Amino acid sequence: MPRPGAFAANFSPETLNRFRDLCKKQGRPYTKVLERLAELYLETQGQLLDHSAPIPTAPDTKKRQVQVESLQNKLLEDLLKRVEILEQQKVKADYEIERVQRALAFVQLGLQEPKNPNQ
Repeated sequence: MPRPGAFAANFSPETLNRFRDLCKKQGRPYTKVLERLAELYLETQGQLLDHSAPIPTAPDTKKRQVQVESLQNKLLEDLLKRVEILEQQKVKADYEIERVQRALAFVQLGLQEPKNPNQ
């Protein structure tokens, strides 16, 4: 007598091996993947296999997708701000390096740097 929840299937060996290999590569137990596929089949009333019908998504899935997109947008905005700040700092640093190099060149030549009227 099989245990409760046991499942016996007659897959083609090639299909079963490819399925197991993919699940293993993704780090997922193939029995859990099969169970999730069965759940999706039930949730969609079998439409999961009907390629012409759109697969309805659960409200939680849509909500999670919106949350993920919102988080991604916030992270992208933050990253863009950081890049802008770094670019501004680079421009300032480049200006200061150029100013110091010019002053050093005058010192090495024994000349006095002309005074900038803006300073």
